[in-house]
Amino acid sequence: MGVSGLERAPLGSRLRRLHREKGVAGFWYLALWSAGYRRLLLLERRLDEAPPLPAAADATLVRRLRCEDEDGFVALGQEGAVAFRERLERGHEGWGAWCDGELRHVQWLATGEAWIEHLGCRVRLGEGVAYVYRAFTTPRWRGVGLTSAVHARGLAAMRERGSTLALCGVAPGNRSALSPWLRLGYRRIGFASTFGAGRRRLLRVRVATDAGASPRWRIETA
Repeated sequence: MGVSGLERAPLGSRLRRLHREKGVAGFWYLALWSAGYRRLLLLERRLDEAPPLPAAADATLVRRLRCEDEDGFVALGQEGAVAFRERLERGHEGWGAWCDGELRHVQWLATGEAWIEHLGCRVRLGEGVAYVYRAFTTPRWRGVGLTSAVHARGLAAMRERGSTLALCGVAPGNRSALSPWLRLGYRRIGFASTFGAGRRRLLRVRVATDAGASPRWRIETA
């Protein structure tokens, strides 16, 4: 269930949908969400070795986004031109997959720092750490390996420029989004959560040290 879809639906529709998809637990989910609770699974991947290069759909072109790709990015319907320009200006790398001549998948890689929209927090990245965010595939092209193929190319490029660790986050319960990262060698290392709003918002980050995680990054409230 998409977060944005849950927010937009009328209360009655939300309750029926939550009960149908999540049972009684869905009501707790809605209550926590309304109180400002957000949670994100954290995953890491070491880049000591080149990531696997899985096959994607036939006739797929994978490359880094350029300024002239703005219209194609906007046509995905996920975000607008302002977000596209701001990310490129900050030095973030967008990587995409073109199928039938159209941009069908995009994801972003950041170094230095990045904004975690789901938590409303900032992540500070140490030297050699890349943060992966806002991966999106048009619905008709999901399930054909675009996420894995594009990400493998992006990681390979970051590794060539000296990156040694990649970090990403996935909303709990989103198994379809989690699977591609696990196939690419990511491991679950912990979670980050926020509760409340404004200055009283609480941030909690827990990393499992026994999982071999190396916290060369820091999540902080804005």
